[in-house]
Amino acid sequence: MKKYLVLIALLLTILCLCIGGFPRLAHRTTVMCFPIVQADDTIINPLKDVDMNDAKAFLILSLDDWSELPEGMPARRVLVCTDAKVLQQLKDVFSFEISGGDMCTAESELWVYSHDTLKLMTNIVIEQNCIGIQNELTGWAEAVNQEQLCRLFSQFKPYSWPRLSLRPN
Repeated sequence: MKKYLVLIALLLTILCLCIGGFPRLAHRTTVMCFPIVQADDTIINPLKDVDMNDAKAFLILSLDDWSELPEGMPARRVLVCTDAKVLQQLKDVFSFEISGGDMCTAESELWVYSHDTLKLMTNIVIEQNCIGIQNELTGWAEAVNQEQLCRLFSQFKPYSWPRLSLRPN
């Protein structure tokens, strides 16, 4: 009887963690997906050519970033957005100014799919007073529209399945 109670408690704990945005992740890849940046570009929008009508975006937040998240953003491991209106607004304000330098390690990630094809995968920093992306092509690039991005990222919902597998196609 005790064995069954332990098993039930373990299953309920796993279920609660998954529903609360803590799924088991299978997503590590060495493939970077980022649009080509021209040498003379200082302001970029890596989502400018992405069709957001059948899109979804995943924010995979590192535990270290939780203490700095903007107000209203759920502190969960994985957040997802499939709302076409929110994603179109994200596309419209997703502009970054390339600094030419590097930021400390950006551990969180943003994955954007359109029609089930990966269009963007980049490291991202999301803090109350700083949003930026970092990757091999741009180095550190700081958001031009920080407040709007905070508002849009706050509309992402906790991912509620027990496992998440993100693939580069």
